[in-house]
Amino acid sequence: MLKVLHLLNYLGSGGSEKYIYSLAKKLHGKSCEFFVAYSEDGPGRSMFEELGITLVPLRMRSPFDTKAAMQLKKLCRQLSIDVIHTHFLRENYISVMSRIAGNRVGIINTRHMLFENSWAVVLANRLFTRFNSRIIAVSARVRDRLIKEGIDENRIKLIYNGVDPAEWDCSVAAIFRKEAGISEEDMLITSVSRFSPEKGHDFIIDVIAYMKQNRSALGLTGKKYRFVLAGSGPLHGAMVEKAKMHGLLDEIIFPGYVNNVRELLKDSDIFIAHSQYEALGIAILEAMAAGLPVITTDSGGTSEIVNDGGQNGILVRYGDVQGYAESIALLINDSQLRRQYADNGLKVVRERFSLDKTAAETYNLYEMSRK
Repeated sequence: MLKVLHLLNYLGSGGSEKYIYSLAKKLHGKSCEFFVAYSEDGPGRSMFEELGITLVPLRMRSPFDTKAAMQLKKLCRQLSIDVIHTHFLRENYISVMSRIAGNRVGIINTRHMLFENSWAVVLANRLFTRFNSRIIAVSARVRDRLIKEGIDENRIKLIYNGVDPAEWDCSVAAIFRKEAGISEEDMLITSVSRFSPEKGHDFIIDVIAYMKQNRSALGLTGKKYRFVLAGSGPLHGAMVEKAKMHGLLDEIIFPGYVNNVRELLKDSDIFIAHSQYEALGIAILEAMAAGLPVITTDSGGTSEIVNDGGQNGILVRYGDVQGYAESIALLINDSQLRRQYADNGLKVVRERFSLDKTAAETYNLYEMSRK
């Protein structure tokens, strides 16, 4: 059984942690034994403890923390680790330094982000990734960015994030509406996203304000709908204040971090994603697996999920307030189109973004990288 050590600076509950959790559900205790070394504790601890994954504290103060690199080398020897799997630059640099210091393990790095790096980071990445066994790009857009930054194309493997349709299709008690006081007559339009700058909450609130001001022109007179912007993060308070300033607190519910996203999605009618930058968009895949029609910004890897070829949702240019508002109004007013996009979305998830496929391809990389 392969022993794989995942490195995380923070045990959060975001996309990277969910990515590890999803892989663990398919691989941990079967073909692999997973460990997670972390620098700072957080709400993601319970996810890994639920699966019986060993958690090990490892303080990582900076990307060039030589002390952490030596501790990592020692930890890998103690646990007989075969492969280190990193998810951010800090942890990847530390892993590479441990390898240079004699840590004879393979190093896999998954690139979850689509930010444009500074020239200094680009140069550092070119140097450090020479020591990576493989780099996983979660979308073709991420792969293309890596190649543009000078990363060896032969080291890059495109493996899409995946979800388990059966998990999202299962019967759950849909009680969100009742707890939030939302009428069954109201159409529920939902977003699940961290409140950080790249996620575009500022933009989507502008869209909701535009809809309120142009109800008649959008064909929404007499239509009842509510928005749920679920999630937490550094901009949460500022976005609540913006909604208040625009008089939108009757239109928008801010529930904060939602423990059971499946319940929320099962109670929803439309899913919206509104990022300025998105490597792929696992929340979009989860919504499609739950049977929801999707509207998303064309913000990177999202166009590899939602596109004309799949006829499985609506893609809108980021910043196009009117266009996004018209797309929401279109789905509110057309139940047949909602059903079509929902059915096609589920089909795309099953065919191209299944968790079984993601886990199998990732395990193959582990085997190839084993030293």
